[in-house]
Amino acid sequence: MPYLDGLKKINIRIGGIVDLSTIDWPSRLCSVVFFSGCNFRCPYCQNGKLVDPRYGKCLEVEEVLRLIMRSRPLIEGVVISGGECALQPEGLALLCQELKRAGLIVGVDTNGSMPHVLDGLLREKLVDRVAIDVKAPLEPKIYEEVVGLPGRGGDVVRSVERSLYLLLKSGIEVEARFLAVPNITNNVNYVREVAKKIRGVTRFVIQQFRPEADLLDPSLKGLKPPTRQELLALARVALEEGLSDVRIRTKEHGLERVEG
Repeated sequence: MPYLDGLKKINIRIGGIVDLSTIDWPSRLCSVVFFSGCNFRCPYCQNGKLVDPRYGKCLEVEEVLRLIMRSRPLIEGVVISGGECALQPEGLALLCQELKRAGLIVGVDTNGSMPHVLDGLLREKLVDRVAIDVKAPLEPKIYEEVVGLPGRGGDVVRSVERSLYLLLKSGIEVEARFLAVPNITNNVNYVREVAKKIRGVTRFVIQQFRPEADLLDPSLKGLKPPTRQELLALARVALEEGLSDVRIRTKEHGLERVEG
């Protein structure tokens, strides 16, 4: 692979790679790389192991690229997820750069807490699509409780707002995501307030909480997932607020677009 010749030696810690995915980027066949480490402590986190920055393996970017390229004849692109991939900014930028050089489209999943990293990726045109979690209304007291960071709500909300601003003016594909968690975020008013803040995104996806997932707080495994009908009701609220493409994702039916 000649495009790897002379590649800078930068290590990244990853929790794993999914060779082929049809669900992480709508209408695209892609690989997914999961970066380890997260700066949020959401108790309902669906990838709890990845919160630990020591989880997984430490590999050179070159080696990660070689693993991805095993799927090259089939995939159109790569989604870089986590954890929070922006916590490893040099490795993230280099991986995006080399994936683009290899002719792949690149998507990044983020919690929006590091807008300066997103800004760099956007300026260098290293990403084609970003999925940003908007976990609750952008009010400090609510947000700090939902993401498990007491006393830091103001800083977190300002960062997420800045990230949204950068993304909405970028012209790339932007997906906003909201996880409906019983007794925490499964709330019509929460969805309404989030929808007001994200007008202009390519799509809004309301996702079903899955108690069987790898939860950061195992005590939440007793919660029942919201029903498809509950998610449909939340989606219609988002449509009422002017969003044009609203979808729900459930275990039973996968990703569905909701019409007004």
